[in-house]
Amino acid sequence: MSWRWVVTGAVAAAGAAALGAVRVRRRLGNPWERAERELDKRDRTLREEHPDTVALRHRAHYLSETGDLAGAVEVSEQMLAERVRALGEDDPHVLVTRHNLANLRGRAGDAAGAAEAFERLALDMERVHGADYIYTRESQRAAARWREEAEGDSRRTE
Repeated sequence: MSWRWVVTGAVAAAGAAALGAVRVRRRLGNPWERAERELDKRDRTLREEHPDTVALRHRAHYLSETGDLAGAVEVSEQMLAERVRALGEDDPHVLVTRHNLANLRGRAGDAAGAAEAFERLALDMERVHGADYIYTRESQRAAARWREEAEGDSRRTE
C-alpha cells in the first residue's frame, strides 16, 4: 500500500470523526451555555424573593446555631410562607425549606411533628421529582427515623 492511500485513509477517518463530534455537539449543545441558562433561571427565581425573606433565612440560621430552636422554627415557618407565596409550592427552594423546617421541629423536641412533616414532604418530593430521586428517599428515611423516635418517646411517657 502506498503512502498516499494511508494519508487519504487517515484524512477520511479524521473527517468522519470530526463530523461525528459536530453531530454530538449539536445534539448535546454547549454544556457551559446550558449551565449558564440554569444559573440565570435560578438567580431570577431567587431575586423574586423579598429581601425580608432572605433576612428571615439568616435569622433562622442564627437562632438555630445559638440553640434557640423554638425561635428558629417560628422564623422558618414565616420564611416558608413567604417562599411559597413568591416561588410556589413545588419550587426546589420551597422543598428544601420544608426539609430544614421539619429537621428543626425534630431537633426542638417535636419528633411527631417532624415525622408528619417529612411524610408530607416525601409525598410531594415523589410527585415532583419521582420515587427514585435521592431527596425523596432521604425524606422517607427521615420520616421513619423521626416516627421511630416519636413512638419511643410516647412509650417512655406511659
